[in-house]
Amino acid sequence: WVGRAVTVTCPHCPCSGCDDLIGAVFELGRTLCRLQLSDEELALFTAAVLLSPDRPWLTESKKVQKLQDKIYVALQHEIQKKHSAEDKLSKMVSKLPLMKTICNLHLDKLEFFRLLHPETAMNFPPLYKEVFNSELQYSDPRES
Repeated sequence: WVGRAVTVTCPHCPCSGCDDLIGAVFELGRTLCRLQLSDEELALFTAAVLLSPDRPWLTESKKVQKLQDKIYVALQHEIQKKHSAEDKLSKMVSKLPLMKTICNLHLDKLEFFRLLHPETAMNFPPLYKEVFNSELQYSDPRES
């Protein structure tokens, strides 16, 4: 499917109005796919992205930064071990702004969904609530 335009629309889907988010996710997937990351490279890159020290609610961002730096060193080592292209890491890191944009779009859509369907948002899976709890509050609007 690489190289073909994919359009995902569903007028009855609860995510209608998320075309920009879905398009950005597919674009990210397509560009990462072109990098042909090994399982190890993908795992290390994922860890580096998740361990982002710039989250406002972190209390020990310097420790997170040190851990992220170590992961990037391990990722660079893995890339060199596989004799991959010299610029592979920079190409991976260049995707971070798009990932941040996707995250922000997702939070906007999630907040809008939470406002429209608070009863459903209250029943999101625990992990989902934990990941997004710092950005969104899942309080019962009837308590206000």
